[in-house]
Amino acid sequence: MAIIKLSDAHLAALRPLEAELKRAVAAAEPDAAIEAAARIQALFDFDRTHHRLLRAKLWAFEACVDANRLSYAERGLIGVRNLAGATTRLSLEAGALLAVVLLRQKKATEAKKLIRDVIENINNITSDRTRHQFQKRLISRIEEECILAELIGTEDGSMDIDEIQAKAVFLLQRNSDDEIFRLIGNSVPVAGINLLNDVRSYSILQLPAPDRKLLPPPEKAQEPKNVGKAAFAVLRRIAWKTFCKADSPIYKMWSKKIPEVFNKGYFSAAVLSTFGDFRIGLPLLASGVAALVMKYSAEEFCALAKPKGLMISGDDNEI
Repeated sequence: MAIIKLSDAHLAALRPLEAELKRAVAAAEPDAAIEAAARIQALFDFDRTHHRLLRAKLWAFEACVDANRLSYAERGLIGVRNLAGATTRLSLEAGALLAVVLLRQKKATEAKKLIRDVIENINNITSDRTRHQFQKRLISRIEEECILAELIGTEDGSMDIDEIQAKAVFLLQRNSDDEIFRLIGNSVPVAGINLLNDVRSYSILQLPAPDRKLLPPPEKAQEPKNVGKAAFAVLRRIAWKTFCKADSPIYKMWSKKIPEVFNKGYFSAAVLSTFGDFRIGLPLLASGVAALVMKYSAEEFCALAKPKGLMISGDDNEI
């Protein structure tokens, strides 16, 4: 992909919009991200394949994936892959995000092929640090999304808020973190474990041998505690905005440590809101997630759960 050098005037108009776009993505505001990306596109009427434009679109589509706007994100990601060079990092990042979309749509066969393609071309990222960053995030995200894919559409009992809250409080008082993780892991449908193993054997194990050694052995990955940790990671990711939006009732009370927030079912209500968006109907899983969230302060949880993107910016030093 030929890189056209931008003028100083062009860069002066572009940089504030890129910053605005990244703020929208960080705040989980997909509409604002789409709007910022559209304004960036207006600056590139001379080149619809410029890497700065395609990267802006990827940021916006990643925000849409996090908001579960899957059809819109899918069309956009396919478009970016068609415009980006096949050997570019942009193509790899778009492919990874598209694989997440396909997993959530329960298109596992298509997702596996795409993940394999991304991994087989991962050495196209020439920077060792960036390649390792991307590789680690890709594997963690895909394994979490395999679990989420099989949680979507499940139903196993009444999702009664008072019962879920009472069980969450019981778990909080009587069980350690590891015990709750095991409970969550045992709540994950067997199909989720099978999909995780399938994706690992077909796609992830295509990593170069030195990198495969960094992965936990399959028997470790399948232990209920580890499955529970992966499930909690993806569930807190999709619940982050519900719990952590600054003007939400639960965040206002939680951040001020008002006792009522723990006594009146606010945590279970927030979990059920998220579960409803993803059609997850597992009451014991909901109680386990609510119990773990209540162990944190608002500041701790919201920092921990804030979605980390698959895309890597130039100033991103987190491995």
